[in-house]
Amino acid sequence: MSFTVSEIRQNLFSVFESLLARRDEFLKNPSSDFTRKKKISFAQTMLFPMIAGADNVATVLLDLFGEKDLPLPSAMIQRRNQIKKEAFQELFYQFNKTISCNKTFHGYRLIACDGTRLNLPYNYADHNTLVDNIDSRKGFNQAHLNALYDILNDTFLDAEVQSIKELDERSAFCNFLDKHSSSDEKVIYIADRGYASLNIFSHAIYNDQLFLIRMKEHDALSLCPDQPHLLDESYADETVTIHVGRRRKRCNKKL
Repeated sequence: MSFTVSEIRQNLFSVFESLLARRDEFLKNPSSDFTRKKKISFAQTMLFPMIAGADNVATVLLDLFGEKDLPLPSAMIQRRNQIKKEAFQELFYQFNKTISCNKTFHGYRLIACDGTRLNLPYNYADHNTLVDNIDSRKGFNQAHLNALYDILNDTFLDAEVQSIKELDERSAFCNFLDKHSSSDEKVIYIADRGYASLNIFSHAIYNDQLFLIRMKEHDALSLCPDQPHLLDESYADETVTIHVGRRRKRCNKKL
C-alpha cells in the first residue's frame, strides 16, 4: 500500500498531537510547557531536528517558518529543551505503526541489521563520543547508530544509538532480537560478517527467529570443523547440527 505526501504528513502530525496529549511522559514541565499558543508549536519543535542538516540554526528556521513568522534561534533552543528525548523515540515507533508493510518474501519479512558512525559537532568535554586524533591535531566526536531495516518495504523498524566508547554492534543486535521476539510475524534477520557470533545465534534460536548471517571462511570452519566440504562449493544446502555452550570442555567437543 502506497501513501501520498499529504497522507504521510497527516499521519505525522496526528502522531504529534497524540504525543502532546501525553505531556506527562514527554515534557519536562508538563504543567507549563506548550500550554499557551506561541510562535513555535509542539509540532514545529519536533520537526526542527528532523529537517536540520548541515546548515546553521537560522537557515533551518527560515526553511521551516519563512521570513514572516521567523523566530529567534534562541527561542527554538528553549522550546527544544522542554521536550524529553523519549518523545522522539516514541514518535519513531508510533509513526511506523501508520505504515503498512505488506511486501514479504514467501511470507517472511526480510529485516537487515547494520550500523554506521555518525559525525557530531566537536566537543572536547564529551569523553564518551570524543575520538582522539594524532598528536598536534584535535580529535573529533562520533556516535554509532545501529538500525533494523525492512528491505522489501524500505522502512526502518528500530534504532539504537551508542557512544563511540561503548560501540558494540553485536550487543545491539541481541537487544533487537530480544525486543522483537514477541512479534507474531515471520521474519528472517540478515546481517553481514561482523555479526557472526555464537551469542547472536543463540539469541535468535532461543527466540525462535530465523537468521541469515555471512561468516568469514575461518569462522565457518571453526564452527563446523567436521564439515569442511561445505566450503568446497560456492553453494551448499545441508542440515548441520551445532551445540552451543558456555564451556570448551573436551567432553563438549565430542557432542
